[in-house]
Amino acid sequence: MLNGEHGSAVQKAMELLVKVGNAYGAERMIDVTQSYVAFPLSEENQSFSDIIYALTENVTVKIPTTNLPLPLDLQRINELGLPESVIETAQKIMLQRMEIYRRIGVIPSYTCDPHFLYYLRKGEHVAFTETNVAMLTNSWFGSRTNIEGMSTAMASAITGKTPEYGLHLQENRYGQVLIEVSADLETERFDYADYVALAHWTGKILFDQIAVYNGLPKNIRPDHVKYMCASQIYNSAAGMFHIVGVTPEAPTLEAAFGGKKPAQRFIFGRKERAEAYEEFCSATEKKVDMVVVGCPHCSLNEISEIAQLLNGRKINKDVRLWIGTSLHTRALAERMGLVDITEGAGGLILTDVCIRAAVLPPYSEALGVRVLATTSGSIAQNAYRRSKGKTTAWFGSMEDCIDASVKGKWEGR
Repeated sequence: MLNGEHGSAVQKAMELLVKVGNAYGAERMIDVTQSYVAFPLSEENQSFSDIIYALTENVTVKIPTTNLPLPLDLQRINELGLPESVIETAQKIMLQRMEIYRRIGVIPSYTCDPHFLYYLRKGEHVAFTETNVAMLTNSWFGSRTNIEGMSTAMASAITGKTPEYGLHLQENRYGQVLIEVSADLETERFDYADYVALAHWTGKILFDQIAVYNGLPKNIRPDHVKYMCASQIYNSAAGMFHIVGVTPEAPTLEAAFGGKKPAQRFIFGRKERAEAYEEFCSATEKKVDMVVVGCPHCSLNEISEIAQLLNGRKINKDVRLWIGTSLHTRALAERMGLVDITEGAGGLILTDVCIRAAVLPPYSEALGVRVLATTSGSIAQNAYRRSKGKTTAWFGSMEDCIDASVKGKWEGR
């Protein structure tokens, strides 16, 4: 491949991977069984897009490859209330990306939760881009990937290889910092937002160290852990964490740390949780004009919860409720009658969409979103920062967010 015997695109991909391997001191290339790839969601990074275009010229992927969501739901784009000029620009970008994915053989999953499309095994080597996707892969499944860039993930998809460094090596996967979750928090009653707050607080103290959580319930769901991944990685460069007695590489505290003592120990209690919630809430006005759930994409469990909270109620006429999920999850929710309940109440269950991108500029400006409510720390922070304060956010539990969509105002904590 490096000598060009498999074509120029494959050669470029292998050259890139060799450079990365040399930079990190990797001793060899290893096989990867899956890849997860992406293009930039806008035209802002055209030079970066050009690199990926060069990698995908006259080539097909060598291994099962899934992909990142699009900025908007292309099937329902005319229901979103966007101006025609914004729709035309978005459609142009999305159709261009979709055609490239189709041509090179990418599975059109368009989800930030691709983990259940192909089975992942402990110790399996993959090449996944996107921070929370890679982190959940390492942490929950015990599969091995670095947080790949868009170009290196595509190069691995084309070659089936990646340099062996970082989190592909066992010695780099042990915990370093112990996070004790206080027993008085009653973690068995944690909502998604509580897990977001925990991981956000942890990320701020980690930098690039791997956390080991002790004191979380043994019946914690992957839904909860994916929210932890999306929140912790926002503040930290660590590509994984462990939960004692839950995640596959942490059956015990000793195993999580590889037999060593933790370098530091921190306690997460009521004070720390309250501080994390406060950091996410940039809004002061109680009136809400948008509620956004599904970053990362909602699971069937979450959509079921939303439908139960909405059953027999109606969304306030001045509020939009947008829920992001994958196409296959929506199909199951439709069969179960959950879509009828949710959309009958006035919500929209959108697919193939990065729901966070959908409420950032220029879309938030076009929609006139001033105050939103969300269960996602990533949405809460990005909406405020990227809009330069024009969009503010309330952050809280699923129940609080759905109540806000019905009442038109925020009453959560």
